[in-house]
Amino acid sequence: MATAERRQPKVTPAVSRRGAIAPRHPVPEELGWEAATRLFLDCWAADHPGIRPRTLGHYRDQLVTRIAVFARERGLSSVGEFSRYDLRAFVVWLESLVTYARRPLTPRGKQMALDTARRFLLWLYQERLVPDDITGQVRKYRLDKDPEPRATPGADLEKILSSLNLGTPTGVRNLAMIHLMAFCGLRVAELVGLNASDLDMEEGRVRVRAENSKGRRTRFVDLPLTINDGREVVKPEVAELMASWLRLRSGACPHLGDEDALFVTLGPNQFSRPLPTAEVPGPDARPPGERMKTDAVRVILSRAATKAGVDPALATPHRLRHYFGLTSAKAGVPTTALMRAMGHRSPLMTARYSEFADSERRWAFARADITKGVSIPGLRPTEAATPTR
Repeated sequence: MATAERRQPKVTPAVSRRGAIAPRHPVPEELGWEAATRLFLDCWAADHPGIRPRTLGHYRDQLVTRIAVFARERGLSSVGEFSRYDLRAFVVWLESLVTYARRPLTPRGKQMALDTARRFLLWLYQERLVPDDITGQVRKYRLDKDPEPRATPGADLEKILSSLNLGTPTGVRNLAMIHLMAFCGLRVAELVGLNASDLDMEEGRVRVRAENSKGRRTRFVDLPLTINDGREVVKPEVAELMASWLRLRSGACPHLGDEDALFVTLGPNQFSRPLPTAEVPGPDARPPGERMKTDAVRVILSRAATKAGVDPALATPHRLRHYFGLTSAKAGVPTTALMRAMGHRSPLMTARYSEFADSERRWAFARADITKGVSIPGLRPTEAATPTR
């Protein structure tokens, strides 16, 4: 019996009166790199509602400082002149590129530059701004990922916490921020995006809203808890820390409400001196009450680590997040619960912590002693079995 051949429907592009493929956008004769980058960012933002400005800024930086610079060095003034051979040469160019810090690009930096360039060039083809797709022959960089999460060591974290000056409002604020990153697993962008209303002391949890979450999903993260009279309650020292910061925030910035930022700047001299200060702020000083920025949190952690005698490279916001995931997995927190707390989309991302915590597996089984109470027949040491002939 003959079977009918199944064919995929053929997609016919839009054709103009002259027979050429009609572009979706009005394209000048020579589309330069600056105009193409601006058009890409505008259309990408429209096609992906809710995309973060930080992500668009990352795309812009990668295009302007990487592929546009390479094209200028090769004398390619328009995107239509860029061929697949140029794209291969771009990969080789990345190997020899030196950053402003006089260092070569890391493997991750090369991967991001190439991925952004491929996304940009593929978009140009899909929008019919260039005639050919030149990205098919160039693959992504394959990175050797370390399965071990690079977490801040517990001893170093303790040194950093003990080095903070809790006699100043900034010390209390910084301690509260580090607590939420190290003991709740919040990302730095999620931390600075919190409002005062997101901190629920009665329920003992923090709400991470969808607009601040990487996965674009609202989730609730518990503050460090303990068992008291058979029920879960926030640890008293954590509750007192958060309440102290809320009081200092209200006193330093009385104009702020519950729908304003939870962690804010405290004006000039905020790193070392208590408020109020009698000094007159300079013209470049940030006024009190502004939402903290991610770069400011990183600077605060670096300074605290240096003061405590800890390598600043070990005290980054993401290493504190790894500390939360790793210690939770070692303590026996189920993978599904840890996945929800950390806001992972896939359990495979959370499984990294469980796999590294596998070093505790033998100790856990030895302590459990699952053969206890079961009579297992065995030989005496002098009756070792011998192979039969």
